Amino acid sequence: MSEDRGHATPIQHPLEFLEEVESRGQRETQARLLDNPTPWASLLAEYADALNELVAQGYRFDNAPEMQSFDEGHAGGCG
Repeated sequence: MSEDRGHATPIQHPLEFLEEVESRGQRETQARLLDNPTPWASLLAEYADALNELVAQGYRFDNAPEMQSFDEGHAGGCG
């Protein structure tokens, strides 16, 4: 390929481009959430309160996915 040295187009680093795309997506998502009339903060607080109440009453989440902690040998990844 030939390039005209007087009109060189700067090329953005791929990681910078991906960060720009991610940032743009986050801004768009935040704008949509702010435009939505749903009271997200109060809904999340109510949901957390309901879960805490279930746990306080001794409810067991038998269908919940199994969680592994770092002390179970998976802290550095498997392999």
